[in-house]
Amino acid sequence: MTQRVFVSFLTVVVFLAGYGARGLTDRGGPVPPPPAALTQEYARPATLPTDAKSKQKLDRAKLLAEIEKLRPQIVAYTAQVAEIDLGFDREFSGLLTSEQREKFLLNKKKMTERDVKKKTDTSPLSDEDINRERDRPLTDIYRQVTVTPPLEWMTKEYGLDAVQQAKVRALLSLRRNQFMSLLDSTAHPTIRLSRLAPLVQRVAEPAK
Repeated sequence: MTQRVFVSFLTVVVFLAGYGARGLTDRGGPVPPPPAALTQEYARPATLPTDAKSKQKLDRAKLLAEIEKLRPQIVAYTAQVAEIDLGFDREFSGLLTSEQREKFLLNKKKMTERDVKKKTDTSPLSDEDINRERDRPLTDIYRQVTVTPPLEWMTKEYGLDAVQQAKVRALLSLRRNQFMSLLDSTAHPTIRLSRLAPLVQRVAEPAK
């Protein structure tokens, strides 16, 4: 990852940090748009006027071809992300009381069910849905590399005591370092398309 990309990445993290507490406690709220400094690396082109935008059609065939071309890298990247997450979850679960762990496992179950429902949905994605999925990795990156906002949310959600908080902070710092190393060795398009790759059947042009 070049220095320019890294600086852009840090820009979005700093920008999103101000929204951290709200983003983790109000998960249904909208994610703020990335700052202007990020647009050259991670954001889509600036929003077009309504008339011009309506005439610009997403090239789904080109997008599908790009996903297939990068699929080996996308698979490797998502596998490493999953490994980092599983390692954190395992260590975090070990720090919890039985009551806290029960709530944690329930939350994980809900997340898994939501992901399965999304992947088994066969309805075509709109252009807006596709663009949203291409932007979603930004939120994933924020979740992986911040420490204080997720710690505050976990403390509130599970009632962590002072000792637990200190240990969880160390785990979050370790996760951040692991993910930063992964980002540094992964090409930007691979990251950007990682959320869309499992949904390729829904990306194809709807039959008319």
